[in-house]
Amino acid sequence: MTAKQGSTQQNVAVIGAGVIGITSALKLQQLGFKVTIFDPQGTAQGCSKGNAGHIATEQVFPLASPSTIKQIPNMLFAPQSPLSIRWRDVLSTLPWMIRFLYSARKRSFDASTRALTELNQHSLPSWETLLSSIDEEGLIKVDGSLLVFESEALFESYQQTLDALNQAGVEYQIWDQLRLRRKLPKLGLQVRYGVFFPNTGHTIEPYELCVSLNQRFQELGGKFVENGVLSLTKQGEVITENGTQQFDRIVLAAGLHSAPLVASLTGIKVPIQAERGYHVMVEKFDHELPMAVSSADRKFIMTPMKHGLRLAGTVEYGLPSAPFNRKRTELLIKQGDIMLQDGIDRRAVGDHWMGERPSTSDSLPVIDTICDDKIVLAFGHQHLGLTQAAITADLVSQLIANQPTSINVAPFTLRRFS
Repeated sequence: MTAKQGSTQQNVAVIGAGVIGITSALKLQQLGFKVTIFDPQGTAQGCSKGNAGHIATEQVFPLASPSTIKQIPNMLFAPQSPLSIRWRDVLSTLPWMIRFLYSARKRSFDASTRALTELNQHSLPSWETLLSSIDEEGLIKVDGSLLVFESEALFESYQQTLDALNQAGVEYQIWDQLRLRRKLPKLGLQVRYGVFFPNTGHTIEPYELCVSLNQRFQELGGKFVENGVLSLTKQGEVITENGTQQFDRIVLAAGLHSAPLVASLTGIKVPIQAERGYHVMVEKFDHELPMAVSSADRKFIMTPMKHGLRLAGTVEYGLPSAPFNRKRTELLIKQGDIMLQDGIDRRAVGDHWMGERPSTSDSLPVIDTICDDKIVLAFGHQHLGLTQAAITADLVSQLIANQPTSINVAPFTLRRFS
């Protein structure tokens, strides 16, 4: 029995309209399920709206690593560090940080690396298949991405990472200064080396990508309800402020908001933290760079997009209720001004934005089933939500259809936190 033949009477609720929820809903709708999305904010109004747009298949190493442990003093005492913790939120983030440090042990780090590598290896092919199915291949450009180095010492120290990338099967090329000048004439002259990752890409506009997916979802008969979900039941009920609806299956893809719903259903408290990422748009700068460029020295990324150049990056751990930190976006402008030969005209600076990415302590998402398979979990993708959305949608649809999964989902089990 195919999924479509067996799914015509199945009603599925998807909780969350970020890129994970929307791709999962579209995939299920294509397979013949009757799908309803619930999100009180509408389409992609959270961290899916303003991310860096990078399809980062090369990022196979979890944030919880032995090297990150050494950075913790700087995270606490240098508020403008690319990786920081809000002092005011230290006590509230402490339980998560303890689990984070525990995950940085070599054994845990290696296991998480293997899981992320397998997930990322399937990410771009899954995106290409999904976008091809709706004739929107142009929403993602597979032009590769570049990691650049100004410091020769930093580049030399990166050789160990290159060896690890080799072992993980991540393809890359070393670009010298001459090739960098030829390929990226607008890049700052202080850049000495580049590592080019050919099997990566970027979307021309993350929000428009989500809108296009949602539009196709609704054209296929999918339903979108702008209601907040108060609770779920083990029997498949979705309880909102407007009442209760019964579903055959539920997909929980609500990012940070997934954790309390999971705790109420299972008693398991997922160690998940707001990984606050910032961006600044520089209008009319979309032709400055031909691809996404990350700075190893400055820990940020510049992505050419439909409406300009997006400067993004920096990680700030804190409470979701914490106020917008303007210093983070000002730092991005300063770094971008240094990295581009002609600098940045302040008059071209547009939107300043912040999104709260759901980051688990071990950097792995939760992709699992609970309540006798009634509820499928798909959340906690940290800053790789865009990258891993399409393969996650494949896995979600396979779990809903009771089919073998494309990859082993055991590393992403909820029970690792019990």
